[in-house]
Amino acid sequence: MTGGNCRLAFAFGHRGDTFHGSQVQPELRTVQGSFQEALGELGFIKTGNTSGQPCILSSRTDAGVHVRMNIAAIDIPETAWSGMGESGFLTAMNDQLDGDIIIWAAQKAEQNWNPRRAISRTYRYRLEGCFDWRGAEKKEFCEWLNIFVGQHDFNNFRRVDEVPSTIREILSLKPWIENEIVIGFEIKGRAFLWNMVRRIAAALCGLSKGVFTAEKVQQALNEPNIEHDLGLAVADWLVLWEVEHEEINLSQKARMSILEHPLSRPPNRYDNRAIERWIERAKLEQIMLCHSEWEALIS
Repeated sequence: MTGGNCRLAFAFGHRGDTFHGSQVQPELRTVQGSFQEALGELGFIKTGNTSGQPCILSSRTDAGVHVRMNIAAIDIPETAWSGMGESGFLTAMNDQLDGDIIIWAAQKAEQNWNPRRAISRTYRYRLEGCFDWRGAEKKEFCEWLNIFVGQHDFNNFRRVDEVPSTIREILSLKPWIENEIVIGFEIKGRAFLWNMVRRIAAALCGLSKGVFTAEKVQQALNEPNIEHDLGLAVADWLVLWEVEHEEINLSQKARMSILEHPLSRPPNRYDNRAIERWIERAKLEQIMLCHSEWEALIS
C-alpha cells in the first residue's frame, strides 16, 4: 500500500463535562470535531472536508458522560504511519489536543475495519451520586440487576428515536462495590440504545427508594408496547469503561491497567447542604478516576 492510506484504530478517553457530546455538531466543541481538527493540523487529513466525517467513533456518548476507553478509526497516509509508529502518533495528536481528552493507544487495522462493530461495550454508573439512591444490600441489588440480564425489548428504557430494533442483549450486569458497600453497577452488552443505561439506573434508584417494585420493572420489560416511564438518571455518573473488538487488541491493555479507586462516601441523606458539597467532590472524583486511568494506560 505504499503511497496510499492505511486505517488506524486508536483508543482514547475524555471528560464528559467539557464537550457537547462525541459527534460533530456545528459551532460546538465535540470529541469527533476535536480529533478531526487535530488530524487536519497535522496534515493527516484534508482540512475543511467533513464529508462522511473521516474520524469514525465506536461508541457515541452524550454531554456529561465521561469516557475511560472508546475507540476510533481514521485513514492516514501509509508513509506517515510507517515513519512515526504508535508513539509518534500519540505524541503528535496529544500535543494538539487539550488536557481533557487523550489518545492512549493506536495500531494499524484492516482497511475495511469498522469500529462500530464492537463485540462488547462496558459502562459503569455510580448510583450513589443520584439524589434518589437509598442504597441496597448486595443480595437484593443483584436480584434487581438480574431482571435486565439477557435479551429483552428495551423500548421503555431508551430515548425515543428511529431505530431498526429496540431489542438488545445484556451480557453481564454486576454491582460496583467499594468497602462492601454497593455504590453503582457495571453493565456489559454488545450495543445499547440511546439513554438505555441511564434509564436502567433510574429504575434501580426507584427500586432502592421503594417507589417501584421488581414486578413493575419487569413489567416495563415484558410490555414494550405499553409506555412505562421509570425515569432518566443524570449523565454525570456514567463512564464508558471499555470497548472490545475481535480484530484489534486495544482492550487487552485496558484490562491490564485497571487501578484501585478509593471513593468518598456520601453523608447523611437528611443533610442537604452536606450532600450538595459531597456531590461536587464526587464529580471531581469521577474526573480524577478517568485521569488516573489514562495516565496508567499511556505509560
